Amino acid sequence: MRRFLILIGFLFIILAVLTEFILPQMLSNMLKTKIAELTYSQEVDLSLDSSPRFLIATGQVDEIHGEVKNGKIGELETTDLTLDGKNVNVDMTMLLFKDKANDSGKRRQVEDYLKSIGRVEMTGVVSEDNLKHFLEQKVSQLENLELKMTPKEVTATSNVKIMGRSADIELSGIIIADEGDLYFRMTRLNVKNALLRHVQLDRFFGDIKIVSADKLPIGLKFDNVELQDGQAILTAIRE
Repeated sequence: MRRFLILIGFLFIILAVLTEFILPQMLSNMLKTKIAELTYSQEVDLSLDSSPRFLIATGQVDEIHGEVKNGKIGELETTDLTLDGKNVNVDMTMLLFKDKANDSGKRRQVEDYLKSIGRVEMTGVVSEDNLKHFLEQKVSQLENLELKMTPKEVTATSNVKIMGRSADIELSGIIIADEGDLYFRMTRLNVKNALLRHVQLDRFFGDIKIVSADKLPIGLKFDNVELQDGQAILTAIRE
């Protein structure tokens, strides 16, 4: 009888360690890895919470909070990203026993491990340098680009080559969320050079897509943009 009780006690300790430490840590590590892959960042902090806490071991998470430093949304760099999710249910069987690769040989995405998920909100901070770097990568003709963000608009000046001639440009615009995608909406563009003097080209330019919603994970869509001095705050949600 004593040996039986010792065995039961030993099994209880193993179960307690699994539910309190090992399984929650495995789940946290998987989610951190997937967030790091999606945001191209190695600086990811993640916390999971459930009540009672042992539910995390079964894959049921009431709240997830993640913080990412120097990550990316699509091709757009950010200084900070935060991710908050509620009512997340993870398939622990797949996490524990299935291969990391699916039947087609592709690496599994975070969605593959999810049975269900509630509301998710992602907030990103994009600095002037982040947006400047993005534009320099997208438009190779830009030289000496200078960019400034204010609560009202984004303004920029640059040198460009137009028809083999050097010209100075001045532009202004705003960053908007439209049907889940992220755009730069140009409101003014002036081009100056010795021949054209000063030509208004506003009517030739529409919205420039920065990030498509299909670049975001788990059905997130851009919902709001708040311009501030020196930065923009982007919000994407999944209801």
